Amino acid sequence: VGNFGSEDRMDYTIIGGAVNLASRLEQEAAPGAILISYETFAQVKDTIDCAEMGHVQVKGIAYPVATYRVIDLKANLAGACRAVRTELPHFRLELEPELMSADERGGAATALRDALDRLSHEPGQQGLV
Repeated sequence: VGNFGSEDRMDYTIIGGAVNLASRLEQEAAPGAILISYETFAQVKDTIDCAEMGHVQVKGIAYPVATYRVIDLKANLAGACRAVRTELPHFRLELEPELMSADERGGAATALRDALDRLSHEPGQQGLV
């Protein structure tokens, strides 16, 4: 961070690998979402709830970067006691019934019943549910 250039033309700017990574993750994120790298996640994981999003190839960095989507402050999530968040291989559930309309809750209940039915009737997987 600082002034760069000559006496004729001076710019106050920031440069470096961390700035490149932050800019690339911002471009990679969905509208309204925040993506962070593993290095940032490791520093905030005790206070901020994040979802692992996989690796992305970032221009200017030789290796794939592990990314995490910021969900919320863990303190905020603790207050939303009815919220359900579960993430397993091949399974992800995020449900906030207090924010849903009656129609949305009904649709979610139907989708959950359908999913349970599929889990209990998959060939070779009898008796799971």
